[in-house]
Amino acid sequence: MWSLQGWNMIFRRNLNDWEIPRMIELFKLLESFQGIQTGEDYLWWHEHKKRRYKVKEGFKQTSLGENQDFKWPWKQIWRVKVPQKVACLTWLLANEAVLTLDNVAKRGISLYNICSLCGKDTETVKHLFLHCNFTDQLWQIFLNLRGISWSMPSKIDETLFNWEEAGVGATNRERWRMIPACIWWTIWREK
Repeated sequence: MWSLQGWNMIFRRNLNDWEIPRMIELFKLLESFQGIQTGEDYLWWHEHKKRRYKVKEGFKQTSLGENQDFKWPWKQIWRVKVPQKVACLTWLLANEAVLTLDNVAKRGISLYNICSLCGKDTETVKHLFLHCNFTDQLWQIFLNLRGISWSMPSKIDETLFNWEEAGVGATNRERWRMIPACIWWTIWREK
């Protein structure tokens, strides 16, 4: 909450160690806030010299800009020291292109679509590799070793980014980065 005295932040829970750098960034951003100003509101676009929005500039920012690395986790896929076939599986998962039963059905082949591990939900990339009960147990083994409380993201690429942030304090970052790919490879082989 902002008042004339400044920002007063009250958190519902204690921060995890991997969340602290993001909070520092937030506080730095909030520090530059000058407060509510009087006067008429107006629109401006900081990416253009004259602060006017141009569709061309907006397109560059959303599709071709510097944020491309943030949108696609290529480093978390291709720079991890795992066998090439495991990296390829991770890439297919991030694209949601692995041949799970729902993707097979999209290609016109009708099969009984039920998760091969838990037998409860439909077999989608998100369910099989992120949210299945058996998959969750594998994730919890590694998260509990680090004492991390984790809410599983909804997509593979988000999981890779969050996993990278969660491993900031890991003693061996290379091993930490391998864990998601190894979990997914184990699930794929078990399927």
